Amino acid sequence: MSAEKNGCPDLVVRAVKGFLAGEERVLRVGEEIVVGRSRGADFSVRKARSLAARTDCAEVLRSAPFLSVSRKHVKIHFLHKDLVEVQDLSVNGTYMDGKRIDCVALTDLREKSHTLALGVCERLVLEYRAR
Repeated sequence: MSAEKNGCPDLVVRAVKGFLAGEERVLRVGEEIVVGRSRGADFSVRKARSLAARTDCAEVLRSAPFLSVSRKHVKIHFLHKDLVEVQDLSVNGTYMDGKRIDCVALTDLREKSHTLALGVCERLVLEYRAR
């Protein structure tokens, strides 16, 4: 399935599991985001809608699953229509499609999506979407 329309798709970072499940961010060429638990992260686990609705939020913020995501865990940079860079910023590690990464250049998002694992439970899917 081609995600391209008029030459350049959007990059969608979609949370499929964890506190961020159901949320997504859309990037255009040249944009980047940092994902982490810090309030200052562009895609912040701390600001997840699911946490705001919980009555046990204070306990969750001290829990192992929450703390397993670094304050600034991973940077995703949409460099151009055929290149996305994913850089691990964490101490705990970032996994893409089950393998630990440091810095990866993705050139195959037109053909397939990729799954990022952050901490114990956060899972993000990277995929192209036509505009």
